Amino acid sequence: MFALLLAMPACEPAGEPNVARVRSVASPIARGLAQICVMRPGTLARDVSMELRDNGRLVGATRGGTYVCWLAATGDHQLTSIDDDTGPTWLEARANGRYWLHQEVSELGGRLHAHLDWVEESAAAELIDECDERVRVAVPGHDDEPYSLSIAPAKARR
Repeated sequence: MFALLLAMPACEPAGEPNVARVRSVASPIARGLAQICVMRPGTLARDVSMELRDNGRLVGATRGGTYVCWLAATGDHQLTSIDDDTGPTWLEARANGRYWLHQEVSELGGRLHAHLDWVEESAAAELIDECDERVRVAVPGHDDEPYSLSIAPAKARR
């Protein structure tokens, strides 16, 4: 189990070119793993945490103006965001792949919904510029070291 610490300042210097910032956000990927990042640049329900699950396992959460990344084993992944009315998002993660999702939060009928959309690196660069903070994921005793993050396992093929 890991703890989520929300709203920690980002470490990237201001004015850095967008694509360079996206690349600097990306943690080193251990051999044979992939990295998934979810960006939530909007300010609607800014203080409301939206959890993210990978194959049912809690891997992180966002608040308005934040982003979160985690490592994933190669293979099939079912990604879900709280109250995503379009259903799960599927990914076949490849070794050393980086995957970017935009988490768009809207209010429908008085309830918040979070929709996940795949984006290319160039679009991720623009979205990450709208995020002031990174959600830090920590394993107790490891202080957010990239290699101490838990790895979301792939779904077994039937």
